[in-house]
Amino acid sequence: MIQIYSCNHKPYQQIESNIIIPIHVGKAQSNLDLGFIGDDTGDNISSKNPYFCELTATYWIWKNIKTDIVGLFHYRRFLNFANTETKVHKITDNFATTYGITEDTIKNILKNYDIIVPNKTKPTKTTVYDFYAKEHFSSDMDITLDIIKEKYPSDYDIAQKELKENSQMFVANMLVANKAVFDCYAKWLFSILFEVEKRIQSDVLKRNTYQQRVYGFLAERLMGVFIATHKELKVKHLPMLFVEEDEKKYKKYKFKQLKRKILTILGLGKKEWQM
Repeated sequence: MIQIYSCNHKPYQQIESNIIIPIHVGKAQSNLDLGFIGDDTGDNISSKNPYFCELTATYWIWKNIKTDIVGLFHYRRFLNFANTETKVHKITDNFATTYGITEDTIKNILKNYDIIVPNKTKPTKTTVYDFYAKEHFSSDMDITLDIIKEKYPSDYDIAQKELKENSQMFVANMLVANKAVFDCYAKWLFSILFEVEKRIQSDVLKRNTYQQRVYGFLAERLMGVFIATHKELKVKHLPMLFVEEDEKKYKKYKFKQLKRKILTILGLGKKEWQM
């Protein structure tokens, strides 16, 4: 059985699927009733959602779900199991089957892989660490590395290399995996983040609401560290599919796609490309 939870914090069209289950994240502090299960039942950290973002759902799945295969998507972000599309304008009735988000497809992949994650971001001239320092607070990342050194000393050098010598990272904290692998990841991740929280939360409370989402931001970088330090894992990378509601942005995306395909046919573009 497969259960992939799709994070929601406001009303939104849901996908018709027997394996994608909407979950209301941060429900413990919400005045909304979205009409489906929240992350505030059982063993949960729902009240930490302003700081941990979608990770309150990750924690909830870890602690409360026993299904063989589990995963985490967002209400507008999914993994594309069918093709290289990275944007769609709206959710259609056959969305799940169109993009291969089916039980058979996922089970077949996990016969040969342990975990399915989004493709990493494109290479840049800025390292993961430097980009984080530019957008957030470098001290948070420094403390995170200190904690990795304390708790997982054998992972420290790899973590340093992944963050300070690499420019690519995962985004959105999305994954699908066998439950045992998911649990291993969650246990590792929260053992680090809860310790970071102890050391910086008093300062986090003084920040604006965007910068308070620090643990979600850190986790995006730590997924790459987890995979790099668990070399035994067979990892499947797939495009992340985003529901782009802005019609102008979507048309621009489709134009770029068409242009690249034409150039490829003419032998003037890259043979393989991803948006």
